[in-house]
Amino acid sequence: MKNLLCSICVLIAVLFHSGLKAEIQWEKSVKTVFEKAKTNGKPIFIDVYADWCTYCKTLKNEIYPQKEIQQELSKFVTISLDGDTFPNLKRKYGIKGYPSMLFLDQNGSLIDKITGMPDAKMMLKSIKTAYSRRNLEKEYLEKLSKDPNGIKTNFQTGVYYFEAREYPKAIQHFKKVIESTDPKNTDKKHDAIFNLGISYLEVGNFKSSIETFNLYLEKYPNGDTASVLFYRANAYEESNQKEEAKSDYKKALELTSDPDEKKDLQLRIDLLN
Repeated sequence: MKNLLCSICVLIAVLFHSGLKAEIQWEKSVKTVFEKAKTNGKPIFIDVYADWCTYCKTLKNEIYPQKEIQQELSKFVTISLDGDTFPNLKRKYGIKGYPSMLFLDQNGSLIDKITGMPDAKMMLKSIKTAYSRRNLEKEYLEKLSKDPNGIKTNFQTGVYYFEAREYPKAIQHFKKVIESTDPKNTDKKHDAIFNLGISYLEVGNFKSSIETFNLYLEKYPNGDTASVLFYRANAYEESNQKEEAKSDYKKALELTSDPDEKKDLQLRIDLLN
């Protein structure tokens, strides 16, 4: 009898421990989330809510507490964020409404997104699918091996490395997009040139950054000129070409209508005077 009681106690302890282990551990800091994901090689789940959103409350009170969902989400590094206080997050991942759920890989690249109120079945399916695709780098490299010179495959891989801030690798793939003679997906060249210019800027190759933005303005005179002028001005400023930088900042100032951007650009101009 004594042995039986001990066995039951051990079983209860194991079950209790397993239940605790499966609980969702909501992190408090965005920085901690990305550090943990990178260190542990785990994907990221972000619950994006608003205080006024009724469905967001339903999601937290009725969907997330379900045992199977808790178990599957415990495989992710999780955080819950008020979307109205994180406008950059909304802009980056194209969040248009609440609730929104983001599934990201360990580098912050988007695997999948849910907008609106999912039922438990849909939620569970999305979590499992996102987890199965948690290694986006491997996925893109496999596609690239089948089409090594394709515009689409190189662009997707370049964007992945760009978002992961692995700029030397991003440069390699964006250059392939620009140089490709593939007649398909030529629209990707526009974004590839833009991202290539920023990538060169990030690695400190300011000359190549300026040349790339010059190419953009030549090829796409009706493109995102204000942003290109801003980044080219950055490259000029880092190269100690102050007059060129000031000129680009002034042109960008004339083109933008955003009050915050205007304020930032004027400050940059004033600092160069």
